[in-house]
Amino acid sequence: MPMRHNIRTLAVLLAVLAAGGVAAQEATNLPDLLQPAVRQYEESFRVAVTSAPPAAARPAPLPPVIPAPEPPLVPAMREITTLQAALDRRGFGCDATNRLAADEARQVLLDDPAPAFALVEVSSNDLAQVGEAPSDWEEAADLDAMACRTLLEWLSEKFHVSQVLLRRLNPKVSAWDESLAGQRLCVPNVRPEAMKFDVRQIAIDTHVFRLRGYDARGRMVCSFPCSIARDRAKVPAGELTVANVAPHPNYTFDPANFPESVRARQIGRKLILPPGPRNPVGVYWVSLSQPGYGIHGTPHPESIGNMESHGCFRLCNWDAHTLGQGISLGLPVVLDAPARILAK
Repeated sequence: MPMRHNIRTLAVLLAVLAAGGVAAQEATNLPDLLQPAVRQYEESFRVAVTSAPPAAARPAPLPPVIPAPEPPLVPAMREITTLQAALDRRGFGCDATNRLAADEARQVLLDDPAPAFALVEVSSNDLAQVGEAPSDWEEAADLDAMACRTLLEWLSEKFHVSQVLLRRLNPKVSAWDESLAGQRLCVPNVRPEAMKFDVRQIAIDTHVFRLRGYDARGRMVCSFPCSIARDRAKVPAGELTVANVAPHPNYTFDPANFPESVRARQIGRKLILPPGPRNPVGVYWVSLSQPGYGIHGTPHPESIGNMESHGCFRLCNWDAHTLGQGISLGLPVVLDAPARILAK
């Protein structure tokens, strides 16, 4: 959940979180937060937090964490980051399209007993995740993996945080390289990788760029920002189903899908790009029943929450991973329609 640098957005957010209104003055000297941008939270989240059964509202059991000392953030930013980390642990990604309309929901998040920040040790496995991810399709096809290009980029991906905020949480770190092996870093205490939800239907709201998962009784259990086709005519309508689920997918480059690209025409043939977080479809692929359409991750989490895809529904990699672990073949996916109670 890294966030774009937008002072006006941050000023509005601080006012919304504090009083539900619009900021009278702009905030200054505020760094980036978590991405995509957070400004409002949705009313449906208020309902999920305050009245849904415990299984739908509480975080999954967390692995042991080492609470971090107070990070060097201004109080307003610390509160926002605390809210976002608490939302993330509940499976609710953050973006600029949703509203936190009730003080009680905000207080539930702030009262979460889990620490907002944790100390983690940089491991040899973290160092091993750093590699190459060329932008040229032909060069990428020659690799074994489409990896994060720097350690900072990988840790940003792993802990759902922007590189800007990760640096700010660790101001004493001067070199983000192999010299960090064995050292502890302060990071947001986000959801564990193994977390998943029992999702029985998916609803995608293409007007606010939001994908929501529901249980069989029509109760929302997770909610993630998504991107849709930049050409609205390419957005499917009605109801689809999940046709296939593939963790760590490769990607088939077909020049026919990029008619605007001179380079694609030069290549002139299909290529198989290897798996990895910087693969064009990220770390998870969910095929839909309409050929050519799917739900998948992205190598560019900062782009989520917009109209910018060729037609698929894109999520941040960590959200695609969480969603993919909790769905099954045949699961209904409805577009711009409310969830419904399913027969058991």
